[in-house]
Amino acid sequence: MKVIFITRENSKMPAVRVRCHNFAKHLEKAGIKTEIFSYADVLGAKSGKEEMNMTWAQKCLYNLRAYLRLSSEDAVLILQRFNYHSFAPLLLKMLNKNKLVFDLDDWEARENIRYYFNRIPNSKAEIMMRFIARRSDLCIGASRFLFKYLCCYNNKVLYMPTAVDTDFFKPVIEEKKNKDIVLSWIGTIHRKDNVENIGFLIECFKTVNAAYPKTRLEIRGDGIFYETVNDLVNNCGNSNISLKPWIDPENIPEYLQEIDIGIMPLIQDTKFNKAKSPTRLFEYMAMAKPVVASCIGETKEIIDSGVNGLLADTKEDFVKSMKFLIENGNIRKTLGENSRKTIEDKFSLKKVAGELVEKIRIL
Repeated sequence: MKVIFITRENSKMPAVRVRCHNFAKHLEKAGIKTEIFSYADVLGAKSGKEEMNMTWAQKCLYNLRAYLRLSSEDAVLILQRFNYHSFAPLLLKMLNKNKLVFDLDDWEARENIRYYFNRIPNSKAEIMMRFIARRSDLCIGASRFLFKYLCCYNNKVLYMPTAVDTDFFKPVIEEKKNKDIVLSWIGTIHRKDNVENIGFLIECFKTVNAAYPKTRLEIRGDGIFYETVNDLVNNCGNSNISLKPWIDPENIPEYLQEIDIGIMPLIQDTKFNKAKSPTRLFEYMAMAKPVVASCIGETKEIIDSGVNGLLADTKEDFVKSMKFLIENGNIRKTLGENSRKTIEDKFSLKKVAGELVEKIRIL
């Protein structure tokens, strides 16, 4: 048996790293041959913020090339997310009779969708998501929101959150090099709501930093709106806030070892935020870092506030929670230890991917 993960993005993108390479590694350990077929890495397509420069003609051509490259493969195809790269694996399912698994870990359609006759959406993306879900041999929802959505169109749906390799993301007990309290936000900056969330965090931190000068906020990421965020940071009037470049995946655990608190604000009550399986949250927690996160979507199912992290809604909530953790080093340590245990018990790669192995073998 062979499994091919199909993605449009390159291997440095978080979803590819955690939902293709990590899961493939676990399948290999179980004796299943795997391959990562990335339109970016294999075919030379643009990825990340460069993808917006691609034309539809180019996207169609990449699908044709992918179809021709994969048409001789007798393999189970795992389609990672819905986007332009979905058409080649769908054709392979329909024409070549490959088994197809649809792995959805983001909401890829419009937010404000109108439904005709209470059924038919005006979003072409959602129409295609439904179409692919109905024709897949197995669907995977990375969040409870997506699990429930996919269950409407397929009776074989697996809930599989974005898992963490706990052997790679493993805290080291040693004295921290920097004595300042470092708060961290890491992520891609491809959406306008990323800018809004970072702007919200900056305003929260300015209030916190006025009371606790020996604190720093580090924003790490890259994306279409990088320069917009750079302007926010440069114009915020606070030298303890910095924007730093994206971190190579292999260096993320080393970086997280040196921070004190992870921050994940999601201030928009949207399908996109409800659907996300929060990769960065899991990685903060795996490194035994206490987290302050918005009480929305999957996050509220993961964090037991006051036990393995803190949930917050408003600016006042975030400021209060950040101050509380800054003031109480022992509580930071306890919440961090509990968060690590949560990952080991429920969200480790070994725990999550085990069921995938069983499902793949019976397709």
